[in-house]
This record gives sequence, structure tokens and C-alpha cells, in this order.
Amino acid sequence: MSWHRTWLFARRTMKEIMRDPVNLFFGLAFLMLLLWALSLIYKQVPDAATISSDELAAAIAAYAPVFVSLFSGMLIAKDRTSSFLARLFASPMTAADFILGYSLPMLVVALAQSLVTFLFARLFGGIRSACACCLGVIVVLPTALMYTAISLLCGTLMSNKAVGGVCGAMLTTIAFILSGVTVPIQIMGSTFQDIAKALPFYNAAQSAVAAVGGGYGRIWPHSWIVIAYAVGFWLAAVIVFGLPKRNVNR
Repeated sequence: MSWHRTWLFARRTMKEIMRDPVNLFFGLAFLMLLLWALSLIYKQVPDAATISSDELAAAIAAYAPVFVSLFSGMLIAKDRTSSFLARLFASPMTAADFILGYSLPMLVVALAQSLVTFLFARLFGGIRSACACCLGVIVVLPTALMYTAISLLCGTLMSNKAVGGVCGAMLTTIAFILSGVTVPIQIMGSTFQDIAKALPFYNAAQSAVAAVGGGYGRIWPHSWIVIAYAVGFWLAAVIVFGLPKRNVNR
């Protein structure tokens, strides 16, 4: 694996992101709208009184990278159907170079998403500690890698339209429901709770909540599950991408 080649490819990926203002909107502005709307809703629902503004902001920050994953999955799917990757395959780049080149810009965008979410929450009196914001951003990065790896795996296996359905509709819905804070899993059945706790979405939200809420001892018990899923999906994306005749649709 070459860091120089990976860096050059990552720069190209970032340029593709910056060319589409719709992605910037969903990646940044939509988060503020979501935080504002949910805050208003929870103020009107007595049963949601236990959900603090800090918890809500942390949950949204952990949920935000799912929107970036849609773009990364569609980008790799488009590249597979064009002559772009066919030309690059003549270079000495490995499958890990390609997948890492797709992943790094998404982590940068996820960093910006987290900062925007936490800063916006501070404007309304939430997350008063700057250290809590910084720790929350760090904790969200493995979650961003996980969502990106899922989308890259889908983009390697599926067509552009199929990726839009899986990552754009199904993944965003599942992640929203199973986050456990925006829709508390306590109101769900025990079996559904066990499933949610075994999946990374609930653990991603809980690790972010622990980070901004000062519950440092609860970060790792949730984070290691997210990291395990992230590493597993990322390695799967590298392996599948490197399979013969899988990279380019003819």
C-alpha cells in the first residue's frame, strides 16, 4: 500500500464531494434542521423529558455519517461502470489503496459534521464543555468509518441505483430507529432491544452520548463494538473490491 497514491486518489474523491452542493447540504445543513426539529418535538412530548439536548446532539452526530455513506457508495458504483477505474487499474494501486482513498475524505466530512452538530447544540445551551465536543468528535470517527465501509462494500457489489436504495433508504431508516436515543429502545420489546444492542447503531449513539456527557467509563464498552464492525466491513470491502471482474461492470 502506498500512502502517496492513496493521498492523490483521496484528493480526487474530495473534489467529487465538493462539486455536489446537495451532498454538502445533507451533510451539514440538514443536521442542524434535524436537531432543531427534534428538539421542538421532544419539548412537546412529556415521555421524552429524559432525553437531554446533549444526548440528542450526540445521537445525531453519531447518525450523521450515514448520509455521507450514500455518496461514497454511489461514487464507487459510478466509477465501476465508467472507464475511470479501468484506467487506474493499470497503475500499481492495490485494493486497499482504492478503498482507503475513498474512505479518508468521508472521515474528513464526518469530522466537519460532528463539529457543526455540536457547535449548533452549544448555541442552544447544550454541550457547554469544549473538551466534551472534542471527545465527541473523536468517538464519532469509528462510526463514520463503519458507515463508509458499509457503503463501499455495497457500491462494490451493487449497481448505482441499488446502492441508492440500500444506503439511501434502508440503511438510514434502520440506523435512525436502532440508534436508541432518537427512538428509545426502552419502549421496544426485549427481543428487539437485544438485537439493537448487538448491532453497531445503538452502540455508536451510546458511545457519543457517554463522551459528551462525561461518562468516560461507558465509552469503550460501546466503542469496541462499533470498531469491530467498522474493521470487518472495511476489510470485506477491500477483499471484494480486489476480486477479479468485480471492480468494473462491462
